[in-house]
Amino acid sequence: MIPNVRRVVKGRMSRKFTVTHPETNNWRPAGESRNQGVIYPADADALEFTPEGTRLQDAIVALAAGRLSFGDVILWHAENWRVVHAQDFSDNGYFYAVAVRADKTASPDGGGFGQF
Repeated sequence: MIPNVRRVVKGRMSRKFTVTHPETNNWRPAGESRNQGVIYPADADALEFTPEGTRLQDAIVALAAGRLSFGDVILWHAENWRVVHAQDFSDNGYFYAVAVRADKTASPDGGGFGQF
C-alpha cells in the first residue's frame, strides 16, 4: 500500500512554485499557475523516466499538490525546469513529475580537445 502524502505535499516543508504551460501543448490552456509541493534533486531511479538525450542534464523531482503535465515549465530557484515525465498519484495525495533544466546545458564544453 502506498501511503497518502498529502500532508507532506501541502505541509510546512513544502514550497510554492510557478508553473508555465506553453502554448505548444494542446492538452491544457496556455498560461501560468501556482502550485505547491516538495522538490528535490533527481536520483538514478528518477532519471530512468527521462528520455535518452536528457539523462546527462540536471534534473529534479516534483511531488506537487496540483497536476503537472508533460512540457510544463517549473520555475524553481530562479531556473526553469521542463517536465519530461509526469504521473498521476492523486489517489495518494500528489502528482509526480521529473523535470530537466530548460535554460542551459548541464555541463558546458570544457574545450579539452582544443588544447592538444
